[in-house]
Amino acid sequence: MAKVKICGLANYNDALDATNLGADFLGFHFIKESPKKVSEKMVRDIVSKLPPFVVPVGIFKDEEQKVISKTVKKCSLKNIQFNGNETPEFCKAAREGLGVKVFKFFKLENDESLLPLESYIGSVDYFVFDVSYADGEAVKQNYALVAKAGNLKVPFFISGQIKPEDIPETLEIAVPFGIDGDSGIERLPKRKDYDKMNAFIRYSHGLK
Repeated sequence: MAKVKICGLANYNDALDATNLGADFLGFHFIKESPKKVSEKMVRDIVSKLPPFVVPVGIFKDEEQKVISKTVKKCSLKNIQFNGNETPEFCKAAREGLGVKVFKFFKLENDESLLPLESYIGSVDYFVFDVSYADGEAVKQNYALVAKAGNLKVPFFISGQIKPEDIPETLEIAVPFGIDGDSGIERLPKRKDYDKMNAFIRYSHGLK
């Protein structure tokens, strides 16, 4: 069984569906260039209606600390994710200064991409590893790198266009703390597919 983070949520109905289906974390993009960027007002409204066992996560990329601080306070966020070039020092300052848990995203493509990870130990609470790579038109997962990254003993989420049917292999080989669902469970660019999201969450939680 793995935790589930449904990311790229861009409307209230999808957030409500994800909550009712049993998602553990809900990810909202505050990244300026993201096509799934959401407003503080929408996230604040959603967070105010969430049960205590569902955790909202604000996702930022190379943003100023003061902007992050304002959004965290406005939306009552206790978890944030950094998808850019944020340093360990930047992550630690946000973690301690805002009293939040921090996810740090990394694209794992080769052994070289593993090198920075160790310097983040003690500065973040979770890693998020995008391990997808293109093979013609198909997207596959590179789990060999995850095995090495797992030795760092930091709880990690697997991401990268993962679909419900990918989850059994993901759980067996990568043994992640959690799995990230986003584009692999979409019906449209800013709309999740209810049935795919349901299957994604159930498979990740070890249900059939």
